[in-house]
Amino acid sequence: MAHKLKSALILIIISFFISSCTKEVPKELLENQTKPKQNVQQQEMPDDSIHRNLRQSTTDSDVKGDSKAEELTKEADEADAKYEKTKSEGDKKTCIQKQLTAANYLMFEANLSPKKKYRPALKRYRRVLELDPGNKEAMENKRQIEEIYEQMGMPIPD
Repeated sequence: MAHKLKSALILIIISFFISSCTKEVPKELLENQTKPKQNVQQQEMPDDSIHRNLRQSTTDSDVKGDSKAEELTKEADEADAKYEKTKSEGDKKTCIQKQLTAANYLMFEANLSPKKKYRPALKRYRRVLELDPGNKEAMENKRQIEEIYEQMGMPIPD
């Protein structure tokens, strides 16, 4: 009897541990897995700010078409150039902030196709991480973009 109780308790603990370690999978992904694999251009993606306009053909890093994206990327590039000249701590902080602002706008708000927003956003998150390797926001958003590329079956851009 004690052996059965001990086994049941161990089973409950293992079940709890496994269930607490798993990540909830969004419903859209579960539905996509039940369908046969399609080529990337035909694959249905959720209509949210990250996946909008998946099937549009675009150039890699062109942010034209969204004036705010153009403005923020220009400011980030200028801040980066200034930091590269001065190497001052103040310019470094400004550069990180401008790069993060531009990347976040591209990823979450820009009304651009994925190619126009993911690659430049990824580039900017990587730049933030070069300057501030412990930046959690940049790490998480970079990882999210990389997961999107993996889910679409596409290579992660350099």
